[in-house]
Amino acid sequence: MNQEGLEKAFGSLHCPTAAEIRQTLESLSLCKDSIAEHIPEPDGLPYGRKVLVATPHVEVVLIHLPSDKESVPHNHGESFGWEWIISGTLTNIVYTSSAQVEDQVQQSQATIISEGECCYIAPGEIHSIRNNGETPVISLNVYTPPLRNSKQYPFAAM
Repeated sequence: MNQEGLEKAFGSLHCPTAAEIRQTLESLSLCKDSIAEHIPEPDGLPYGRKVLVATPHVEVVLIHLPSDKESVPHNHGESFGWEWIISGTLTNIVYTSSAQVEDQVQQSQATIISEGECCYIAPGEIHSIRNNGETPVISLNVYTPPLRNSKQYPFAAM
């Protein structure tokens, strides 16, 4: 699928539900080779990030998470969305707020998401993404509304 195909698939969505976004993702014929020219290299972050589609209702982001890298814990503000794994295996780590220190978080669960699978991220959910494998993780992430007011969190001291 090319840029035009992504714009057509997601550009028609207006205030989509989680089910509509997932259904649109599942209708795509994406593989690593079909999006190779768009895969971003990390630049200032542990992962590469490239916005492929941005409308008033939806933001589609291609993520490249190299081996042995992890994002900082963060939320997506009021946005919710799906992370669809195009290649590799991603660990999605969910956190809860620390009772001891304001604005710090503690890991509460981790889920492995394999190639071809999706992971739902709820509004305000604090999470990080980690690549424990040897293969880079490539994911297509779709958010609604478009990302704004995201927040990063330090890890709680053990």
